[in-house]
Amino acid sequence: MVEKAPTPERIDKERSIVELRTEGYVWREIAQIVSMSTAGVYKAYNRAMTRVIAPSIEEHREMELDRLDILQRTYWQPAVNGNLRAADYVLRVIDKRAKLLGLDAPLKVQAEVVTYDGSDLDAEVERVARLIEAGTIFSSTDIATVTELTDQSEPLDLEEQTGAEGTTSA
Repeated sequence: MVEKAPTPERIDKERSIVELRTEGYVWREIAQIVSMSTAGVYKAYNRAMTRVIAPSIEEHREMELDRLDILQRTYWQPAVNGNLRAADYVLRVIDKRAKLLGLDAPLKVQAEVVTYDGSDLDAEVERVARLIEAGTIFSSTDIATVTELTDQSEPLDLEEQTGAEGTTSA
């Protein structure tokens, strides 16, 4: 569905929502102020932010950094003087700043991807099914388990486990 161009009233309401959020209001408070649902306010904020140009985002980041600076400056001296609650607060402010600036990005990312060709996987499933069908029929107290399947080139080992004191026979 293609979104229609926003009306001037909608743009004004979204601008108000962005300003209130920037001032530190929570979603519920903004919803009461602009007479909308909380979910509607959140959606309107996100719509407005998609239309905001990059410099506005940078201005918002700078404003948040200034707020963090004020908070850190307020609690810094008590933290240095041994107030553990103030020290914890300062550390959380530092952590928030690092996240905002992207300083916590991982230095190295390692990923492992395992893919299976559908025909090879299907053939392996069929092979295991044939092995199970070819095995002897066990009594109701016996359990057949697949214990090892490491590679297509290695045989599949089946064990018959009796219910007696952990004894097994192959």
